[in-house]
Amino acid sequence: MVKTIKELQESMVEQLKRRGFYPKDEKEVLLRLGEEVGEVFEAVRENQSPKDLSHEVVDVFWNLLRFCEFKGIDLEKAFFEKLEKNEARPLDKLVTDISQNS
Repeated sequence: MVKTIKELQESMVEQLKRRGFYPKDEKEVLLRLGEEVGEVFEAVRENQSPKDLSHEVVDVFWNLLRFCEFKGIDLEKAFFEKLEKNEARPLDKLVTDISQNS
């Protein structure tokens, strides 16, 4: 079953509240986000299994969702707005081969 980012966020919040791990402080959320990014680096450095790495990446995503909830950011809407903004930017040159990206 495919869920929207908003639905994923609602599921995460419900679980965190039910299990007593719902961070209520912006600083705490940002510190946790930084810690989880560090754990992704560690998983890559240690060549952990794809499953373990994916769990660390999800921890980053969870904390990002919580921060967005904290700040009232609709991440799905913001994503598409940013995608459109980037697409509207003029290019210095036409890229026909991705290896030309610098």
